[in-house]
Amino acid sequence: MSASPRSSTSSDSFGSGRQSPINGFDSTAALILVPDAEETPASTSFDFSSDDEAEEQSDLQLERLRSGSIPPLSSLSVFLYLLAPYLKLGALLLPGAGLQGRAGVLAVVLFAALSAFTRQIWYMLARYVRRSDLEEIVLETFARGRGKERRRMVLRQLVRLSVGTLRVLTAALYLRFSVDCLLPFLPDVLVISSRLITTLVLAAFIAPLYSARSLGSRGALYASWLSIAAYAAWFSCTAYMHAKGMLVPVAENATLGELWQGIPAVAFAFSTFWTVPLYASLKGTVQPMTPKPRRSQSFKLLSALSVAMAVAVILPLAFFDASSLPTQPPPTSLKKTQTVFGAASLLLSIPSILITTPALPIPIAIRRVTNFPLSKVLIYTIIICLSILPESITRVGSDITLLLAFLSTYVVPGKSPPPPST
Repeated sequence: MSASPRSSTSSDSFGSGRQSPINGFDSTAALILVPDAEETPASTSFDFSSDDEAEEQSDLQLERLRSGSIPPLSSLSVFLYLLAPYLKLGALLLPGAGLQGRAGVLAVVLFAALSAFTRQIWYMLARYVRRSDLEEIVLETFARGRGKERRRMVLRQLVRLSVGTLRVLTAALYLRFSVDCLLPFLPDVLVISSRLITTLVLAAFIAPLYSARSLGSRGALYASWLSIAAYAAWFSCTAYMHAKGMLVPVAENATLGELWQGIPAVAFAFSTFWTVPLYASLKGTVQPMTPKPRRSQSFKLLSALSVAMAVAVILPLAFFDASSLPTQPPPTSLKKTQTVFGAASLLLSIPSILITTPALPIPIAIRRVTNFPLSKVLIYTIIICLSILPESITRVGSDITLLLAFLSTYVVPGKSPPPPST
């Protein structure tokens, strides 16, 4: 009777000159485990709960990122929004800040290094706690774990309030200063205040840009690029006026408080927004199966490049000495051109600031009734009202803005968060 197929297969497997494992141990013999379907219970489960929770959390953050005001952006757009906040009011004030020469150079280098350092700290915190926005990082740092729901709620509201207050005050200050720049060149023959008319005209000009849903919209991107181009044009006019000995301040400082003299102006020049959201935005563009992102997608590299470029176009201003009584008064056309470009650099930066401002807590009943962007309209109305307040109130508001910008840029959480659960 012929051997069974199973016995024949076994003899063929070990018939190549090797000793059978039955007769003796052979270290080179291959062991193949073929599980029997009948011996494996259908109810066998594997504990992948931690991996599933991590993947679910990652998907949730990606969904929030895509639906938020700072969606996944290209490397160039992230670089744009890392650079743009530097080339604003602080830079415009530097020639008249009284820090020319060595003191100005040291101040620029110091605060540029501090800004880059705190950006790196926030970047590392975002990676460490695996969260994509400032609010979540603060909660993971100071209210992690169970039984702290009340503290988390309070911290969440405080973060939203501080972020919203800073951005509303900054936008109102930029609008007010832009009007201050343009008022000397406008006729004051109307019955209504020229300041009010100019404020309303400028607000109407940038309103369509503010209607964008996110920083990824074309309007927000074009406005930010034009803002940097306006700063470059203002810088060229300022350098020419300095070379000719006719440099004057970009505008009177009646809007600004006492804290804006000297070094604080440089500190404000290197204040920045959106560090953590921009890191999350850049990370959101990396393909999940990519083993290593391209160098152009490195947040650390983009941050360092933005700081270096900002220093390159701000540091020369430390050698420019603006005076209200220059040796040679500038031509009216040149002064007007410089002022218009300076005002445009501030005005065109307002939409990106407001787009990322947290929404007002509108009751759910009202939001269900209408799709009208009530929160955006109210925020814009508040900004216009703040920008036309009397000078005494505006000065106090500018000092508050400076303090909030300083704290948001140069202060980081001092308590180390526990490592995230795996």
